[in-house]
Amino acid sequence: MTAKKTEIIKAIEKARNVLVCGHIRPDGDCVGSAMFMRRLCEKFGKNADAVCDAEKPESFGFLPQYEFFCAPRFKKYDLIIAVDCATDKRLGEYCGYLASADKSINIDHHPTNNEYADINVIDGSACSTCAILYKLFCDETLNGERLIDAEMAAMLYTGLSTDTGNFMHSNTTAEVFDIAHELCAIGVDVASLAHEIYCNKSFKKIKLTARVLDGIILYEEGKIALMYIGLDDLNACGCKTEDTEGLIDYASSISGVQISIAICEQKGNLYRVSFRSVSADVAAAAGTFGGGGHKLAAGCVLSGNRYDVTDKILSAAKAALCKTL
Repeated sequence: MTAKKTEIIKAIEKARNVLVCGHIRPDGDCVGSAMFMRRLCEKFGKNADAVCDAEKPESFGFLPQYEFFCAPRFKKYDLIIAVDCATDKRLGEYCGYLASADKSINIDHHPTNNEYADINVIDGSACSTCAILYKLFCDETLNGERLIDAEMAAMLYTGLSTDTGNFMHSNTTAEVFDIAHELCAIGVDVASLAHEIYCNKSFKKIKLTARVLDGIILYEEGKIALMYIGLDDLNACGCKTEDTEGLIDYASSISGVQISIAICEQKGNLYRVSFRSVSADVAAAAGTFGGGGHKLAAGCVLSGNRYDVTDKILSAAKAALCKTL
């Protein structure tokens, strides 16, 4: 990774204006890594913006310097840094900046990443993009001081925690705990961050959770759990799409469930589908519809009728389940 770090730093030093871009519908790893890289570039004296093609998610408002997220200031950037984006399409409306920039960097932990930038740092074995960033810059110093400060450590810890399901998913390894320990040593307040990420929920999201959980349906003798979140559910509870984040974990926690599915209705007859699995390859299931991700956590987007979409998704999930039996 040393050679890649040198390439990244040289690209940052050469640039004047830098755009750090996360993926559409940003999660904790996306937001944390984007905010981290924005701050890193700023430390090198650059004009740096962190953006994603989505409404600014309120759930991560506790992060330091969050006021700088999703605020592009320039029409053209010398350097674009994509974080947590398996393909350039995941950049959404900011995809055009990739072609217009003089240099591009792609840092990601998805095994399906197609290395679309000039400099690609891809580690499919890493639990999160934030883990990759820590390993890249943990020993770096600037003007005699450690590059990663307490605020930047909090950004990385957020991605580390959320992408491992608060250290409960199968991607939680000894290395993950080592990184968490080192981030704590830098100055992360674990109790405070954990409360903000997992406990500090709005009443409207609690109402949405209750509504969605009541509609969970089990298939294949309880081995597949499916939840549906419609636009009417969001409207009834006064929620946004970002409020659906994490709901699938409730389906995954049901005893006996091997594959959990969350189908979230979008505008224009589109449906965002998330898969979680204990052992089945749901990345292959998502790939059937042009999606992807990790073996045990993946997603895709389908268009059409709700019931047709549900049938197609269930069929793919059943096929994935059969391969593990």
